[in-house]
Amino acid sequence: MRRRQTAMWKAISALTLLLGMLAQSASAQEMPYVVEGPGRASCAAFTEWEPEGLQRQLSAAWLTGYLTAHNRFMPDVFDLTAWQSPGLLLGLLEQYCAAHPEEIVERGAQELIAYLLPRALTDEADLVTLQNDGSVVFVYRPVLAQLRAALAAAGYAPGSGETGLSDALVAYQMAEQLEQTGLPDQPTLSRLLQ
Repeated sequence: MRRRQTAMWKAISALTLLLGMLAQSASAQEMPYVVEGPGRASCAAFTEWEPEGLQRQLSAAWLTGYLTAHNRFMPDVFDLTAWQSPGLLLGLLEQYCAAHPEEIVERGAQELIAYLLPRALTDEADLVTLQNDGSVVFVYRPVLAQLRAALAAAGYAPGSGETGLSDALVAYQMAEQLEQTGLPDQPTLSRLLQ
């Protein structure tokens, strides 16, 4: 009888501890937090910063760290920005801030993450090196597959190998009046993969 009571109290204690931990976890998700650095600036201020100025550079560093933290702590995410450069991301953030000057930059970064999440790489992937005319671009292998499929869907089916891809990219870039780099640069990827 005594063993049953001891076992029962242990079970009740364990259940109480578990419920307390669950309640603490739920309240932690609702807890307010402090935004550090440029993320706490108003969107109105962000849109006034010089594009090449120190505040923008600090914002790019802050945003890169913010996204890296989300890569680290979001389940099933390897890379939120599978091909987007910090410059492109800052441009998207600026669009948000121009439309929402009353918000803070971090709120815009949250919206950016929500936009990027469906396109994120979920599994670790190898980088592929692509070269053309002395320029080099690194692209994740799954992004390269998406790029080839998007080019084909747009009517520019790439041939095999790097040369076939480069030729298809140049044809697409010419038709879209983009700089003809023959590489999957940011303007080209933005048009093909958005």
